[in-house]
Amino acid sequence: MGKKIIKLTEIDIFNIVKKVISEQTESNNCTGTNEVSSPYIETEIRYKDENGKFGTNGDIPAVVKFKLKAYFPTATSSDKVYQEALSQLKQQVEDKLSSKDLIAKYDLVLVRVDDVIGSASNYFNGPLQPTHFGGKPIDSSKLSSEPYVNLPKEGDRNWNTNKGYADSRWENMVSYINKNGKSIGFGVGKDLKAPKTTEFRITDTGGCTDEKRDSNKYKGPGQYVIVNGFIKLEPKPLDDGDIVKLTECAEGLKIIVGYFNQNMNAMDTGIRMPKNTFEPGHGHTCDYATFTVSCNEIPVGISNMNNGKNRNNPQAKVGLNQENVERRAPKGEGDTVYSLITVGKEQLKRIITNSKNGKVSMTIQGTDGTLLRPRSSQRPGGGYHGEAPMVCAYVEDEDGSKRIVYGPKEPFGRGSGDVKPGVSKPMGSFNPCITIKEV
Repeated sequence: MGKKIIKLTEIDIFNIVKKVISEQTESNNCTGTNEVSSPYIETEIRYKDENGKFGTNGDIPAVVKFKLKAYFPTATSSDKVYQEALSQLKQQVEDKLSSKDLIAKYDLVLVRVDDVIGSASNYFNGPLQPTHFGGKPIDSSKLSSEPYVNLPKEGDRNWNTNKGYADSRWENMVSYINKNGKSIGFGVGKDLKAPKTTEFRITDTGGCTDEKRDSNKYKGPGQYVIVNGFIKLEPKPLDDGDIVKLTECAEGLKIIVGYFNQNMNAMDTGIRMPKNTFEPGHGHTCDYATFTVSCNEIPVGISNMNNGKNRNNPQAKVGLNQENVERRAPKGEGDTVYSLITVGKEQLKRIITNSKNGKVSMTIQGTDGTLLRPRSSQRPGGGYHGEAPMVCAYVEDEDGSKRIVYGPKEPFGRGSGDVKPGVSKPMGSFNPCITIKEV
């Protein structure tokens, strides 16, 4: 049988020699044994209040500002890297939310990306000309001298391929979330736009893979992506176990809503209610303060805080005869007046089922058919005296023990203005499983 003769072209010979040289270069200079770094994550959760406004008083998780830096091993699927980084990001968010004592669980939705940096090491089938060293651009004058001048640069097939890896890291992460994010509670917002700024780098790692680079000379790895952006927190529906737990915690829920012109113990509850913080010489003396109290949009009772000269007007006496409400009537104009609302079991089931974040959110709304302030140029639609309420929510257990879960506090305070007809005004929220104070 005759021998088969293979003829090599100059290009073939050049490529073989190049490969041998590159392999020898890798073998001789790339002797490191580095572990690929774990993802680096920074998160800042931003909250909003019950009016939907961001501020220091907010306790509703809304968005997460994040910085993510993920590193890519040479022989590992990038999907595994994205999974680890995103899972770590989610865990960090959940750990921070746990400090707020929230039962609610959230899906994370990527809604905005500001900056992206994608990097590859300066090795792909051999050393390549880098663009950056230690996170900083390499001056063009250095690139035109040793050890960089003769290395393959832009336009070379391997160099361009490596650049493509760096460029695609961000897009690949989004693609991963779209395909696999549901399994780890991640999604991509439908209005997500391209990053405001993008940058690609080929980082000098000595012409080696990250694992084999000399980490004394080349401290930072080259294969990574940095993403800065925002994630929206979308509360997931409470599961059956959450509802059962919250309902058990909330059984025996009672709410005190009223005006206090002095410190006092509320009825026989043992709960001391503080005086409202009106300016000296001022207070609440009017009959425009009949409010329907709701929890998670479920009405639980009427708090009639009328203590003016017209408090015997039929429209000012609405809510005085409720089965689940005890009222401390005023002894004169401007005197303390408050209601103790007992939330029934059936109401409670609806309230907890209606919770969006594991909390009970309380609101007041002027009760239809009751007295309003006279219309004026300043109050064209009239209104209810919205500064009045002092609020406390507590749970009374079967053995008679009590634990406060909200307040006592004045949710609005002086200068907050009136409540317009038909407007529901948030008074605050609480987790019924979290005790503020034992009574």
